[in-house]
Amino acid sequence: MKALIYQIIAVAGTIEAAGTRILKPFGLTPMTFNILNVLKEGPLSQREISDQIIVAASSVTFQVKQLQKKGLIKRRRSDARTWHVSLTPLGAETRLKAEKRMDQIIDQIRIDPGLIANAGAALKAVQERFPRYAQAE
Repeated sequence: MKALIYQIIAVAGTIEAAGTRILKPFGLTPMTFNILNVLKEGPLSQREISDQIIVAASSVTFQVKQLQKKGLIKRRRSDARTWHVSLTPLGAETRLKAEKRMDQIIDQIRIDPGLIANAGAALKAVQERFPRYAQAE
């Protein structure tokens, strides 16, 4: 189990580094790409974004402000404490272009479907057993 967890951490670092390089031409990072992706289904509060991408609310707030400066998202107050965030047309277009580029790279990775199924099950099991450690603060 320990070896699996350490391997996941190592692979996550590899994916993060590759994602950073792939997304840079779009002015995105892996985290900002994740934010745009969770917003593709519709507006969310910043807390909901934080919960979905499992990142501290303060980090999401900073990234949301950066995306807003770039014109990729818009924020509106729903009450005194809550901001609702949604994609702008430019944000939707940028997200789609970045997703297509990511898909091109992912399509080049050839892995046996059986390995993918087993890895998926293992990852899900790890995620279910680490819930309190994965929650954003």
